[in-house]
Amino acid sequence: MRIKNATYLQKYSLLLISSLFFFFSCKSLDISSPGASPTVPEALSEVSLPAQMPEASFDRLINSQLPQILVEEDDLDLGNGLEGNLQIRRAGKVTWKTLSKEHLELRIPLQIQGEVGLNQGGLGSLFRRRVPLDENFAPLIRINPEVNPNWSLSVHDFELVELGGDLTLEVLGIELDLTGTLERQIRRWAAMNLGPERELVQLKPWIDILWQQVGKPFEVSWENQNLAFSIQPQEVGFDEQFSGNNALDLFLGLKGKIQSHPVEAKPSRAFPLPDLTQRREEKNLISARVPIGIGYEFLDQELGNFLGSSPIRVDKKTTMQLSNLQTGPFGELLMVRADFLAIRSDGEQLDGEIYVVGKPSFDQVEQQLELQDINFKVVTESTKVKWAVAFKKGKIIRRIERQARFPIDELLQSTLDSFQGQLKLETPIADLRLEDLSLAPGGFYPLVDELLIHMLIEGKVDIVWK
Repeated sequence: MRIKNATYLQKYSLLLISSLFFFFSCKSLDISSPGASPTVPEALSEVSLPAQMPEASFDRLINSQLPQILVEEDDLDLGNGLEGNLQIRRAGKVTWKTLSKEHLELRIPLQIQGEVGLNQGGLGSLFRRRVPLDENFAPLIRINPEVNPNWSLSVHDFELVELGGDLTLEVLGIELDLTGTLERQIRRWAAMNLGPERELVQLKPWIDILWQQVGKPFEVSWENQNLAFSIQPQEVGFDEQFSGNNALDLFLGLKGKIQSHPVEAKPSRAFPLPDLTQRREEKNLISARVPIGIGYEFLDQELGNFLGSSPIRVDKKTTMQLSNLQTGPFGELLMVRADFLAIRSDGEQLDGEIYVVGKPSFDQVEQQLELQDINFKVVTESTKVKWAVAFKKGKIIRRIERQARFPIDELLQSTLDSFQGQLKLETPIADLRLEDLSLAPGGFYPLVDELLIHMLIEGKVDIVWK
């Protein structure tokens, strides 16, 4: 009696354990409850570039941007009853040195040409002859140049240290020293044309020319697909200071958002730059998230080439052939739904559906998109298939993990080439290019109509001054 009860208990325990195993193996995935949709971070880009313009390059910049003719006026009132037609032009190379982090001292060789005479009226009506003027002098000035938020250049703290020469004339036999008069005219001109509220030079047109190259929309092409992207600048930081070795330290930073577009709707030009914000970027860095969407129809075809190419062995008597693969979102996971045909060794054929979900990830070595943490559910009327799948679930998962992948190396290379081309820039002052550039998927986000991949690009900016 005890032996019979033991045998009955063993059979009952085996049936119970098998039933529990079947229940937890096949019911663990609830396809009706996908969970919350993924939270997609903004596709931001950031460039920070601390650079030091060497003395030779800054010297070239100063001498190329300072105009040849500084003053050219007729009937200019010189004071003390004198007037004249004057032209003041550069007469040589400007020399300079830094005095502090903000102040600059310049020696500007100038030539003054023209003619000077008495004002019209009074004696000027009797003595109309004007004395020709052709003199050279080299004033020494001190300034504090600053770049304003609207991309204009202003000169603060103008100071005429010395005129750098004497200006004397003989009028009607009388020797006149016009040095003081000329100094007053220079200070008067500086008061009218220089100062924090005076925009001496507009840098924006030059910057816009460069930005049209760097910020223009670009395309990424792969697998006969073309994707377009643009950069929406949100903030431009800038700061500068003079260093002790007569160099100019520059700190430039750009933050923006990368937007994707259909190729036919790609913007024709770069978005405008905002005003400058005073901000100092100490680290050389470029970082960008490029949002690349892969349509589920394309994924259906690619995964079908791998998962549907060969049958999956369920057990020694059963193989499973997949067809009609359809991909889509399952909360933060990717779901692959497929029809299957289970073929047993005795010729019996059983059909149904299989739902596979997994976390999209990237195989850095093989440069492939793959699924990890896979789970699946089989929907079929066949109890045989359910039992076979339950007992071979681990094996089936490992087989799917090996086959549910496809290469994206072409996409990576195309993205890298397009982005690298954007920031390869040649200017009269310096050449810029990217170095130590790396690219890898930084996140996978299954959305309603596409699998969104954020390509994370990181590197540095190399600048070669001329």
